[in-house]
Amino acid sequence: MNNLIHELKFALYATKKNIQNNTELRTSFIMNVVGMAINNCSLIIIWVYFVKSVGVIGGWAALDIIALQGFTAVTFGITFSAFFGVVHLPEYISSGAFDRFLLSPKNLIVRVATAKFRSSAVGDIVFGLICLGIYAVAIHANVYQILFTSILILAGSMVFFAMALIIHGVGFFFVDGGVVARGIFELFFTPALFHGGAFQGVMRFVFTFIVPSLAIGTLPVESVRDFSVEKLLLVTILTIVWFLISLKAFAWSVRHYESANFMTFGN
Repeated sequence: MNNLIHELKFALYATKKNIQNNTELRTSFIMNVVGMAINNCSLIIIWVYFVKSVGVIGGWAALDIIALQGFTAVTFGITFSAFFGVVHLPEYISSGAFDRFLLSPKNLIVRVATAKFRSSAVGDIVFGLICLGIYAVAIHANVYQILFTSILILAGSMVFFAMALIIHGVGFFFVDGGVVARGIFELFFTPALFHGGAFQGVMRFVFTFIVPSLAIGTLPVESVRDFSVEKLLLVTILTIVWFLISLKAFAWSVRHYESANFMTFGN
């Protein structure tokens, strides 16, 4: 338990230092945040007009789309800001830079994840929280729905991080792991941005249990909207399962790592 607390403190410290480094150029940081938040508005505009054109699908109205974009933006923002190092994992592996993480006394996953910070992802967090705030006001959310939302943000972020760790871990097995990881990541993330009512039957099963895309957006929205404890428990179970799988998968992948050190002798 003490070791876990120590690692969490280190993760918070590393995140704090990353934020301080990125905010040294304050204007650039603010522009990145604001620019990303504005950019995300395009997704809402597209889907809201889609719903207005075709009507309600699977019980999903335009307001639900706003909540969907809110959940996905926040979970994306948390993972790609504080834990952006995971995305660079294939680069670390192919360049041999992964060696320095192996030599660190800190937890390997924490050390890798907090090695990089993406300032524009903070804009995703801000945008997502605004969307969720609008949704909460529009549906007159009660205390329990707000509590549901908080739990689901945490759970969704853990699922997102777990999948990012698994996906970018392909760098241990492919020479050009970054390209492969980007393709697989799109397969995971794209369905999370789509109209939740479009996933029914087999497709809903696949993107819930095989590829947990709906766990970061669609299921959280339905859980809060319908005040569904069952769906909250489902997301919680998916979170625990996929997080444990990601830890096992990463540990197994590391055992297959071979240093790609590029040290050469000069002339």
